[in-house]
Amino acid sequence: MVTKVKEMMITDVVTIDGSGTLMEALELMLARKVKSAVVPPRHDHDPYAIVTFTDIARKVLAEDEQISMLNVFDVMSRPAYSAEAEWDIRYAASMMLRLGVSRLIVTQGGKLAGIVSLSDLVRSVAGIAKS
Repeated sequence: MVTKVKEMMITDVVTIDGSGTLMEALELMLARKVKSAVVPPRHDHDPYAIVTFTDIARKVLAEDEQISMLNVFDVMSRPAYSAEAEWDIRYAASMMLRLGVSRLIVTQGGKLAGIVSLSDLVRSVAGIAKS
């Protein structure tokens, strides 16, 4: 039986504008208990972006930048890697491992449908559905 990405993705996606402050993004992620926030495109031709705890650690901790001086745009990963909702989770997991990322934005018909992490996909091995 094939498990599709849409069966394991989280649909309640945290989003933030790229012009928001990095502190706002971090506070939002902590309040929602997530490790990433999606940055929607400003224009139809723009890609989705994502800001993660790893992005923040890389810029603020490793590069010793002041979080109060940074906007989401300064640290977000753009374009964000994405998977289609109908993909087999094995393909999505393989893509994440090959690219060295732990989450993918999930799209359906070119629109944001959810987000899926490698942890979400590994849960499927044990037959644990999304929470």
